Amino acid sequence: MKKSEREPELIRLWMQRPSEGQTMMGLIEFTCWLEREHPELLPPKRYGDPYQQLKSVLKGRIRGE
Repeated sequence: MKKSEREPELIRLWMQRPSEGQTMMGLIEFTCWLEREHPELLPPKRYGDPYQQLKSVLKGRIRGE
């Protein structure tokens, strides 16, 4: 999946989470959920830590940043 397709989908899924789950701790849970349910949405490991990549994609959408 291309980055241009992956990132909007990641944002859409993140925004569907309850607002109390849109935190840094929620990001850890979201990353684990993606690894199980939608690994195709995670950035390729050659780009580094998936958690850090998601944090970058979701910048400004994580509560308490």
